[in-house]
Amino acid sequence: MKHIGRVLCLLVGMSFITGCWDAQNVEKINYITSIGLDYEKPYYVVYAQLMEFSSIAKQESPQGRGKALNWIGKGKGETLNLAMNDLYNTAQHRMVWSHVTAIIIGERALKQWPGSYIDALTRFREIRLTPWVFGTKQSVEEIMNAPAFFNLSPRETIAHAPAANYKQHSWILPLQYMTFLGDYYEPARTVLLPILSTNPDQWKKSGKPEAKLEWDGAFIMSGKKIKGSLKQDDLKGLRWVTGQTLRSPLKVQEKGKLLGVVSLEDPLIHIEVKNASMQPQYDLEISLQGNVVELFGNAQEKELLAAAKKTIQNEIRFTYEKGLAIHADVLQLKYALYLQHYKDWKKMSEEQLNLDKESLNDIEVQLQLLHSGMLKEKK
Repeated sequence: MKHIGRVLCLLVGMSFITGCWDAQNVEKINYITSIGLDYEKPYYVVYAQLMEFSSIAKQESPQGRGKALNWIGKGKGETLNLAMNDLYNTAQHRMVWSHVTAIIIGERALKQWPGSYIDALTRFREIRLTPWVFGTKQSVEEIMNAPAFFNLSPRETIAHAPAANYKQHSWILPLQYMTFLGDYYEPARTVLLPILSTNPDQWKKSGKPEAKLEWDGAFIMSGKKIKGSLKQDDLKGLRWVTGQTLRSPLKVQEKGKLLGVVSLEDPLIHIEVKNASMQPQYDLEISLQGNVVELFGNAQEKELLAAAKKTIQNEIRFTYEKGLAIHADVLQLKYALYLQHYKDWKKMSEEQLNLDKESLNDIEVQLQLLHSGMLKEKK
């Protein structure tokens, strides 16, 4: 009787188990992997990128891998949400937005920002705050269609995975959407939104040119407005005031003579605010370390260090003045004032807060070269 009772209890318990009645096969779901935002007056435009599931899944052997299929859909609407809903008309299957890893924003959309962009993206619970976000001056669709190497999926490009590339060549810090929003709403903070473009000439596939994505400067935003954009070379001083710089090359020369190339990393930055209650001035103290990767002529370490420090100072001031030209604080000096002297910052007028060439006072650089590679420096 005990056994019969146990069996009956088990059967009654199993009757309450619903099972996977709402399960769906992955091949019957459209996974959105990136979103493109644009504006075509008077409509908001959204691009959605779909990838074939097999091109993302791991394959045991790359032999015979066909070209990764990449689908781009375009929706239009009077708001961003309506533009996203426009895509459902031809979606064929359920669309899932929780796998988005990149957001590409066109220049026309940035000029309309925020409009309904931030509200729609942030309210929509499927889209997370972790995707990488970029701007572009090219066609958003062209950026989303840029191929990866070896017929891999577009998720293997810097639009979806910029961190590995930044570790090897630190120039403009990649930006996640949550950091973008934080900088956008933070008083006195400047948003540096990396720009993506395509380079059609640098790589060839079987002798034929194939365009690849490249970093192409940054859009500058502050006060919830776009100030303009700066090219990649305009921002060469930015890497020395970015604490996350992991590896960046510096060409060292003195009086037009090339002395060598050093690779620098791990900057420690301190901004000292002077005369905070009147017309603020700022001193930069920067500590860097690095390695000698190329050495020319009979350059000595002392000479190389002195020239490298001077080059770093010149690059920082160059970038600072490029920012002044578009009325932007790319070195985040006013943010240092906001953090260190909030009461003074709060009392100041816009005119008092404005920066000029004299606002950036002294730039002190401490540089330590840890080693010179496999070859010893010439004595």
